[in-house]
Amino acid sequence: MEVTVSARHIEISPALRAAAEAKLGRLSRFGAGLERAEVHFLEERNPRIAARDTCEVTVEGGGRRLFAKASAADAFAAIDLVLEKLAHQLQSAKKQVESRRHAMPRRMAAVADEV
Repeated sequence: MEVTVSARHIEISPALRAAAEAKLGRLSRFGAGLERAEVHFLEERNPRIAARDTCEVTVEGGGRRLFAKASAADAFAAIDLVLEKLAHQLQSAKKQVESRRHAMPRRMAAVADEV
């Protein structure tokens, strides 16, 4: 999977970039069709906001585009939060495809019985 990491108002350390790429690589267990991922890190400049670091991830592949956004006090924690959201979305998408695939033979059998 091709991973692009970018940032605004924050400097990306090599450790942060490596963590983002490694953790996004684990999403391939939900399907081999994931082609591209874009990771954007943002930092809010408002001192009243406790969760200043925001991570936005867009994943494309298999005819789908999934987006998740999460904020935390630390960029590494934001990655973990956003990956939980993406894992839930990918799991739901996978279940939807599997349920369609398993329902197909029943529909075909019902049509064959009518004829």
